Amino acid sequence: MKIAIIGAQGVGKTTLAKQINEHYPDFKILPEAARLAKEAGYNLDKTATTKTEHWLIAKQIELENMEGKWVADRSCIDLLAYIHHLFSKESALIEFANKTLASRFSNYDLVLYLPSGEFLIEDDGVRTTDIKFQQAINERIRDVLEKHEIPFVRIVGSPEERLAKVKNLLAFSRSV
Repeated sequence: MKIAIIGAQGVGKTTLAKQINEHYPDFKILPEAARLAKEAGYNLDKTATTKTEHWLIAKQIELENMEGKWVADRSCIDLLAYIHHLFSKESALIEFANKTLASRFSNYDLVLYLPSGEFLIEDDGVRTTDIKFQQAINERIRDVLEKHEIPFVRIVGSPEERLAKVKNLLAFSRSV
């Protein structure tokens, strides 16, 4: 089973991925491509370049090609949303990203969408803490979900409530 946790920066994706891994250790957590990009010296978010985005596309696909059960706290869905927001005038990048990333959406067995606005954004030294940017990315993610008719489950509440919802989903999927 492959689980994609999607949402803008600072909505609790990493926290939920770690909780899932703690309760279901057979689910490996995929590294977040954006953090790997930062470590490799690439700029992110508002200062990202087309070179950064090409690197991120290749890295995200590499990560998601991992065999076995995994949970990703970032996915091709999020990446496409960020690219559409940051590079709307870069038609070649948009076209490449649409073609390359959208074809991978059907690989997810479960998409968990965490909307923005439930928690303050913690400064992790990697992502921006700009709330307006977070809200704009949230809207782009919703656009991608709608345009590509991606089935998803909206997960809200405290971290404990979110985990309980995921546990119920996983229990249901295992019984089907």
